[in-house]
Amino acid sequence: MYTSYIGRRLLRLYREQTGEELSARQFFEQQLYPLFYAHKRYLQWVPSSPFAQKVAQGNLVAGKTEADIQLATLHHKIANVAPDASFVIGFPAAGVEGTTSGQVSGVGPTVGTEEIYCSWIGGALGIGVSGGLSLLLDEDDVLWTLFQGWAHYRTYLEQRPNMKGNQIDTWNGHWLTHALSPLFEAAHPWDGFTIELADTSGTLSMPTKEWVQVIFSLASHYKRNLTAYVYSLAQTNRTIGFVPLHLDGINRVRDLNSRLFLFPEAVQSAGIDALLRLYATYYGFARACQLGAIGLAAIEPAKLREYVGGPDYAPKPLSVKTEEAAIQFAFQQIWILAMLNNQELYTAADRLAEALQQYAGTATQGKTTLDRQVEKVFVKHRPAFIERLTEILEEAKSSATEYVPAFDEAVRQIMLMPVDNFPLFAILTRFRYVARRAGSGSN
Repeated sequence: MYTSYIGRRLLRLYREQTGEELSARQFFEQQLYPLFYAHKRYLQWVPSSPFAQKVAQGNLVAGKTEADIQLATLHHKIANVAPDASFVIGFPAAGVEGTTSGQVSGVGPTVGTEEIYCSWIGGALGIGVSGGLSLLLDEDDVLWTLFQGWAHYRTYLEQRPNMKGNQIDTWNGHWLTHALSPLFEAAHPWDGFTIELADTSGTLSMPTKEWVQVIFSLASHYKRNLTAYVYSLAQTNRTIGFVPLHLDGINRVRDLNSRLFLFPEAVQSAGIDALLRLYATYYGFARACQLGAIGLAAIEPAKLREYVGGPDYAPKPLSVKTEEAAIQFAFQQIWILAMLNNQELYTAADRLAEALQQYAGTATQGKTTLDRQVEKVFVKHRPAFIERLTEILEEAKSSATEYVPAFDEAVRQIMLMPVDNFPLFAILTRFRYVARRAGSGSN
């Protein structure tokens, strides 16, 4: 049970940070229970657990709250009942027919009581992301940040009487992203913290944080690669497993300082964090994990694939007339530059785009025909790309010499690059062409 391991890790951190020696049960009773369950609205919902079972009227005891009786029931089950998902976080359900039951085995697992309490601690440290999945990270800074965020979640919830509870994983995603920001100040933890709550018939709830935003926040804090355990504990448990987070590559996208000119002037002063919050991905998180690692390839921008053509079809028309479209247009270029990781390729693409723009502007009439001819260049197959550049030189005749240096340099670069990189170069050239036609991004 990885939840138990993560719970032990936080327990050890707590001892190091506070000097207080607590057992897992003591930590649960003194730290987790008072925040999570000793209230009308819980911070976490564990299906079929004692805290999910209403206490029968006949079992109520004078001087004790319903939560106190539920806690006593949990202690009793941990001490006396064979472990199952109703009181061990991450464990299969009892029996063989439940949707969260495990495979049948003749060997029952031996789980100590401390391990069970640790599973509750670790289960409260899941980082929820869009797509219904959560991450567990074996990192001191992450675990301690999330632990400190628990009290803030309780405060946040109590200040909003019409807000639903039981969203600890979702809260963890929002809080971690906020607390790992370079602008975060521990003395003023609420500064800059906002969540756009969803309102459903008068009940507020937190939307899950976009997974790429959580990855960006980790990349801003760690200058090394990490490993995340990815899972979902719901009506049906789901385990993705251990997934590498290649944050070094992600940081090539996060570093917008030298690429701010690609964005509309109106948003260039917004700040990197504000701009990154607008980043949209092609992959959902589960599909991104199937790539084998969360790296540059996994954060491919949304809609990018629509803008490169094939031998038998034209690319989708590209417009940057709205600010939103222009922002995504900038992110698409930045991601391609990060993937290519070669300034010479950007320069070659931009010079080729400039030459193509000049060619398209040579006609005094029939300009649409030349535009269409240029658009046919942007295909994802290298031979067709070179062939169509050659056709333009033949069509240009006497003025062809003006374009030869840019064309030659582009061809030289694409013959040297890996075949897989060529579609990226082709679409980058098209983006630079569109940017120049729009009168922007000429740097």
